[in-house]
Amino acid sequence: MSDSRHFCSCGDVSCPLNPNNPTNLAKGLGCDGCMRKNLSLGEVPSCIFKALGDIETWDDFSVEGFAHFVAEHPRGADERERCRRAAAAFEEGHAT
Repeated sequence: MSDSRHFCSCGDVSCPLNPNNPTNLAKGLGCDGCMRKNLSLGEVPSCIFKALGDIETWDDFSVEGFAHFVAEHPRGADERERCRRAAAAFEEGHAT
């Protein structure tokens, strides 16, 4: 990915809310539109689901659906520890 693109795990650049949609990219827009849409609909963005597992056959992106998805895709102790260390390093690096 070039430095001119936004991080986004959604490959659907035709989506009007994708930050890498050419219109949004030209305006420098990030994930705000996608987040607003999801929050107003009581949904969780697909990027959060994708961080936990394959969503190819998943169709319930509601908050409740996310709870079910998490239950079906538990992280092991090693992955939880890796995330804990990454979060601690992030916090340390951004402490004021």
